[in-house]
Amino acid sequence: MKSKPIVSILCFLIIAVLISSCSNLFSTEPTPTMVEPTPTDVPITAVTICTAVEPETLFYYGKGNEGTDLVFNAIYDGPFDRVDYLSEPVILESLPSLSSGSASYTPVEVNGGDTIIDVEGNVTALTEGVRLYPRDCRSTDCAITWDGVSLIQMDQLTLVFKLKDGLRWSDGADVTAGDSQYSFRIAEDLGSTAFQDIIDRIVDYQVLDDSSVMVTIFPGLVTSNYASYFFTPLPQHVWSSYAPADLAAADDAAKLPLAYGPFQITEWLTGESITLNKNEYYFRSSEGYPAVDRITIKFVDKDLSLNELLENENCDVVDQSLIDEGMNDEVVGLQGDSEYRVEILPGDNWEVLLFGIKPSSYDDGYYPYGSDRPDLLSDVNVRNAIEQCIDRDVILQQAGIVGNDQPFAYFPYDVQESAEPQAYDPVSAAAVLDAAGWKDYDSNPDTPRVAYGVDNVQDGTAFTLNLYTTTGETNSQIAELIKSSLSTCGIQTAVNTVPAAELYAAGPDGVLFGRSFDLALISWNVGDVLPCALFESSEIPSEENYWIGNNDGGGNIAGYQNTEFDILCNIARYGSSDPGSALNAQIQAAQLLDRETPFVSLFFDARIFVSKSALCIGEKKESEKYPYSFLEYWDFRDTCN
Repeated sequence: MKSKPIVSILCFLIIAVLISSCSNLFSTEPTPTMVEPTPTDVPITAVTICTAVEPETLFYYGKGNEGTDLVFNAIYDGPFDRVDYLSEPVILESLPSLSSGSASYTPVEVNGGDTIIDVEGNVTALTEGVRLYPRDCRSTDCAITWDGVSLIQMDQLTLVFKLKDGLRWSDGADVTAGDSQYSFRIAEDLGSTAFQDIIDRIVDYQVLDDSSVMVTIFPGLVTSNYASYFFTPLPQHVWSSYAPADLAAADDAAKLPLAYGPFQITEWLTGESITLNKNEYYFRSSEGYPAVDRITIKFVDKDLSLNELLENENCDVVDQSLIDEGMNDEVVGLQGDSEYRVEILPGDNWEVLLFGIKPSSYDDGYYPYGSDRPDLLSDVNVRNAIEQCIDRDVILQQAGIVGNDQPFAYFPYDVQESAEPQAYDPVSAAAVLDAAGWKDYDSNPDTPRVAYGVDNVQDGTAFTLNLYTTTGETNSQIAELIKSSLSTCGIQTAVNTVPAAELYAAGPDGVLFGRSFDLALISWNVGDVLPCALFESSEIPSEENYWIGNNDGGGNIAGYQNTEFDILCNIARYGSSDPGSALNAQIQAAQLLDRETPFVSLFFDARIFVSKSALCIGEKKESEKYPYSFLEYWDFRDTCN
């Protein structure tokens, strides 16, 4: 019976196997398997800007154009934005100020022959007769004329600029104070005309530490325009391998420069587009900026209509360079379309009707009974009456000028203290002219008023004016409309259209700079500078100053003279250390012009942008580079705020 243990063991094993099999039969637990996750694509947010202007180069000190400026706004943030006529720091901790100590004046001794800066901001050698600010003097009230022998001290301005933390180039390298100094030295070496006036005033551009530079100016400068003395950083760690003269031809500088702004250039297809991708090293990336991932700047033929640009070219933004006067009907139509946003902003060109107050023939004295033109326009009341005779609304409407209100003096954007413009009121104007001695005896608009008891004008002189302008269609049309407006007030006007080269020719032969006109309808390119210098007494072109004024080119072709205005303009430009005070002086100067009317301010040319309404592009419209100065904020949202 020795086999029983074996049989028992076999039976036990069979039962165990059956139990195990039954257990597996009723189990619901699946066998685990490893599954690789499938990545989800994050959609790229992209904006296409269509423009007619391709950059010639992207070298910072090269020949720029509108296309260059657009790209620079994307790759170089700031260093300052100008909003409401004041500089706002972008990549700097603050604007230098006397109160913080980051701007300071140090007294220094100066001797004959030393380089100084005079009260007009000119770099000059100290010689007898130079007008300057002595030590502790910041206004024209205490300015002196040096006698050539007295010992004298002047104040020397130093400015300290400190970069914000976290600024990096798009290759990851830090943006340093040395990059700003390097930029200054390149501009100095190349003799860049755009910055030459600033460079000429600088004694030293010194690096204090990795984030700070100190700029020292020649003695005598009083200014509030501190921002102009900081040079935009450029990537020294890459560009220093090139000689300054070779940078304009190097791709690293002229085609694909590094960025510290919200976007970096990844591709430039000549004649087609420039692609800008989000800069992952942008100093505001932790805040979620830039909001879009890519901007494509597309170069487009100017012959396309707005509808073709928006629908066929897939433009999210149509730049002003693609919108001309012939598209006004399309612009008006899009203003009523909820799918699009139309922005109409003041441009750089200021259209103005100038009064020839003082012709050059008066420079040796005015003789009313000789060959001099009758003194028709020296009376401010008469000039104000002429302004009231001009129906600007009708002129702008009939000339097809879109979206322009009458500006306050030479300010493209409103300022809080601006005065209300003189309303069109030919009845009141007629009463003023009558009181001034300009009589309308026959009440016939086809015949001019005549003088009776007008100061410095012979009785019986007809009130007739010559109006000069260029041969362009728009200016010619506006001139004819002005002529029609003035005729209702009894002022007879002869319109003379001449080629621009002839109109703007140098004095004494040129009509404008020779000061031989009664009225001139012209367009002044004033850019981003409030141009009070155009009406300073020292800028009246004359034989004495070779028809180019004393300092700024002789822009005061109207012959306007007012000592109070000259003081205010000088304070605004070279007589204040506080930006707010300097702006206030500009406003006061403009208010004086508004009262004394050496010109009638008509309009600034329109900068028109069209965008899809889903794209939010910011609200700081008083910025001089709007809408491109705030590209980091651009985003697609249901509502914009």
